[in-house]
Amino acid sequence: MLDHPDTKIRTVTCSGGGNQELRIIQDDLLHPILGGNKLRKLDALMPALSASGFTDLVTCGGLQSAHTAAVASACAERGITAHLLVRGERPALPTGYHLLTRMFGQVTYISRAEYADRQSMFDKHVERVVGAAGPASKVRTLQEGAAEPLALLGLIRLVRHLSGPAALGRTSRHLVTDCGTGATAIGLALGVALMGLPWKVHGVMLAGSEEYYNRQQQELTAAFTAAFAAGHLSADALPLHWRQRVRPRKFGAVLPGDVATCRQVAQEMGILLDPIYSLAAWEVAEEMAGKTGAEEGSVAMLHSGGMMGLFGVAQRFPDQF
Repeated sequence: MLDHPDTKIRTVTCSGGGNQELRIIQDDLLHPILGGNKLRKLDALMPALSASGFTDLVTCGGLQSAHTAAVASACAERGITAHLLVRGERPALPTGYHLLTRMFGQVTYISRAEYADRQSMFDKHVERVVGAAGPASKVRTLQEGAAEPLALLGLIRLVRHLSGPAALGRTSRHLVTDCGTGATAIGLALGVALMGLPWKVHGVMLAGSEEYYNRQQQELTAAFTAAFAAGHLSADALPLHWRQRVRPRKFGAVLPGDVATCRQVAQEMGILLDPIYSLAAWEVAEEMAGKTGAEEGSVAMLHSGGMMGLFGVAQRFPDQF
């Protein structure tokens, strides 16, 4: 699916860490609108869906979900109808990722009570889609954030590219990424383990407790090993560390100074962060770069997108923009 898997890597000087350098893997530039990690997850998944003859795909996400926008766009390119179950009420003015989701796919708004029981919600709407499309349809569901084994293959492919001599190489490295479902960090860690790299992945927890992310690590690793006969992999042995944000908060909360920091980074370095996702990885990576000694390995941050999410944040906090 990804015709050009290469990604831009920049070196910047940390603002609070003396002369410490930080590598920025700008996977957000992989696609002009949809960014990086969402398309990485679809790299192997979408060709597999097409090859299996699926006509319809049902998935879900929040109002400003980059996942629903990416899935809807990728499905449209392949002639698959995307049915997006969006949590919450229809907005008066759709912007950002939600606008793209509505342009590329078919949106149904779901109450928070119904959304809380994902399996029941999927069952109900798959039945609706089959009833409307007829017996010739072939419908598949996709979990929020594409947290499933096929989606991990694109992230493993990314690790293979990053380990090349023209990218990060095979020297000791700390790789930092922000996490919603945690699938991106788990996929990266699987890639590191499979290739025997001296790297450690640091997943910054945004949408759940450490218990939730540990459970995701166990379940996704088990599903991956079962799907691809990789029984030698152990979830507990993955080079993966779950980390808190520098300033922990409830998911979706924007603290004073967050938008100003994003604006400063944009104006001084030309790197566009958002305060919900990528700022979290940026702050942890900067902090680590200021503390990690050269003998422990350098720090790199995977910037996987989130640009369109700024539209939703600006709607909520207009005074900060």
